[in-house]
Amino acid sequence: MFDYLELAKLRSSCRKYTDEPVSEEKIRKIILAANAAPVGSRRYADIHLTVVRDRRVLDALGEAAKERFRDRKIAEKIIGEVKAPEGPKTGEAKKKNDPFYHAPVVIFISHRKQDLQPGIEWANAAAVAYAMHLEAVSLGLGSVFIWGALEAARYLPEFDRTDLLKLPEDFQPLMGLAIGHCAEPAKPRELTDQKIEVNEIG
Repeated sequence: MFDYLELAKLRSSCRKYTDEPVSEEKIRKIILAANAAPVGSRRYADIHLTVVRDRRVLDALGEAAKERFRDRKIAEKIIGEVKAPEGPKTGEAKKKNDPFYHAPVVIFISHRKQDLQPGIEWANAAAVAYAMHLEAVSLGLGSVFIWGALEAARYLPEFDRTDLLKLPEDFQPLMGLAIGHCAEPAKPRELTDQKIEVNEIG
């Protein structure tokens, strides 16, 4: 029988990728995993995936996050102490400043705007993202959840370029998953049940 915890030992968030492209076969398997995720009321038609490989589109989508993090007070609230920038970003420094970590592929998860079950769209997007994340691990790829770039676009609508995703009417992008060959392959880690506090009833 499949041992989920053995796969979980390899699960990690990859934030540094090689330039090697991800094969179409692996992308199809990751999308298959998304379609196997649990979705509220089985309303799969309310979810839309956008596979983006175009670096120009990703750069445009990342501008809101870059602009937001220029406000050091906001940045420090989110990620802690921020060092002052040292001159223009070029080369490796520019890569580090990329909200998508310079991954060769980002899959955006969008959901139909709705008030039928308020909040279910976030649960659906998270379930789909995690299913794809685990399939990426099983394929020997690295991946990481993308939240900041889209959240920044909602925070700074004047920098919102999510129109570039060419979504169906009434859909909004909620999350993304950056995918690629991790520069530092994941090593198995020890699991613990002490990270999350638990209480038991009955």
